[in-house]
Amino acid sequence: MKTKARKAATPKFACILIARLFVCLVLLRTAVRTSFAAVGDTEIAKWQGNKKAVFLLMFDDSWPSQWQVAVPELEKRGLVATFYICPGKAEFLKFKDKWANDVPKAGMVLGNHTMTHKGVTDVANAEAEIGGATKAILEMVSGKNPRLISFAMPGVGPGQWNISSTQYKELLEKHHLIDRPPFAGHGAVYHLQKLEQMLKLADRAIAAGEMEYLVVHGVERHGINWGYQDMWPLSYEILTGLLDGLRDRQNAGDLWVTDHISWYRYQAEREHASVKVLSVKADEISLELACSLDHDLYDLPLTVTTSVPAEWKTVSIVEKDQPAKTIKVNNQRVVFDAVPNNGKIKVAKQG
Repeated sequence: MKTKARKAATPKFACILIARLFVCLVLLRTAVRTSFAAVGDTEIAKWQGNKKAVFLLMFDDSWPSQWQVAVPELEKRGLVATFYICPGKAEFLKFKDKWANDVPKAGMVLGNHTMTHKGVTDVANAEAEIGGATKAILEMVSGKNPRLISFAMPGVGPGQWNISSTQYKELLEKHHLIDRPPFAGHGAVYHLQKLEQMLKLADRAIAAGEMEYLVVHGVERHGINWGYQDMWPLSYEILTGLLDGLRDRQNAGDLWVTDHISWYRYQAEREHASVKVLSVKADEISLELACSLDHDLYDLPLTVTTSVPAEWKTVSIVEKDQPAKTIKVNNQRVVFDAVPNNGKIKVAKQG
């Protein structure tokens, strides 16, 4: 009986061994292909900086506590966020200089949240609310005009948004506005109250290799006594814990913490881009990075990775109209940012 049982089990055991051997061969083949990629092989990274995922921080409604507390804490950690302003609201007008000067100088990005946050009565009023806020941003922050700007529809009551979805889409296109992801399920304090819940969003993005985001309104004034807090204030301890967690994940190479439009442009450009190896020489590799989108609106640098000879230790990256960059080689690959449609890119051996 024992002999029969052993014989009966033999085919099953053999199948398991064969399956395991097949998996090992596949993994070995992948490792060999990765380690010994042909010199000049170039890929466009999924996310800028070759990060694993993306996280977006968004602040709504032009609350003063945002520039008082959130902006300095973000700047201290080298993080970026989008601030959705309402240029016709009293909270904005009272501190317009802060929004027009201090916030952009700190590296933050302004988004359109309509002029007054009161909704729209018809197409003409929507033009004034949406187009007016776009005009205000373009006047406050220097740069290309037109350019893509992030838009967040304000949360208003029933019957206070009186244009059709088609009219809404046409207005966004007219003013080069990009609709941000929905507020639902992503509001600090309103949906998510604990630090662990917010950082879980970031870890979910890393696990999936995709984008996640958090929408904040007021933040707790730390050491500033105004006698009141702004709408849905996020506690100072949770804010700083969140920013510390995001900074650590960014420094570890896991997250690209950026603004909504930079994420949107990078993803769009990557999906419409191609890279061509023009030549491979003993001491130089020439590439061309192209993107089929409108270069006036989509000119964000893309991250590319290029395989170089084993003996190369550092390289010089030379693009038209760009200062030369010196990059260290890591595991026979060099990672760098390049602007699409900017002519030949030279990757030259330095050491």
